[in-house]
Amino acid sequence: MNLSLAINYLYPNADPMRDFIVQDNGPEPVLRPGAEAKGRVRYEIKPPDNDEQPVEGVHYRHGIDYNLLVEGEDYDLVERGPHIAVWKLDVPQPTEAELQAAWVAYQEEEANKSPVLTEMEQLQQENMVLRAQNSALSERADFIEDIIAEMATQVYS
Repeated sequence: MNLSLAINYLYPNADPMRDFIVQDNGPEPVLRPGAEAKGRVRYEIKPPDNDEQPVEGVHYRHGIDYNLLVEGEDYDLVERGPHIAVWKLDVPQPTEAELQAAWVAYQEEEANKSPVLTEMEQLQQENMVLRAQNSALSERADFIEDIIAEMATQVYS
């Protein structure tokens, strides 16, 4: 399912550049219980002043160093897939079922939509119609010429 197209089907006036963001981060690590302490690393942001106590988030922060962990033992890679990362519309964010229904309706609408021809394709189509008309008129003219020739031979004989 294409989430952006499903959202645009539900909310045609929504601007995907401002109103919502759909992203797919690919496989993301999910820690198993107890692995956080094993991979926890303290990252220094800035040293505190001489008379200041260090404050987390200001002077340092804790993070997980996945190089210290073992995949499958300490963490698993999980594919979350495309998801709505930012929602700025004034309406509630649609549920998965609403998005799926909108995607199905969008696909049906697209399948029933008449094809849009480019200017070149339109000209080619008009050219084919004009050639067919020209061919029919040419055959009719030949038929009339044959009738006139027959009548002329009857008149002269």
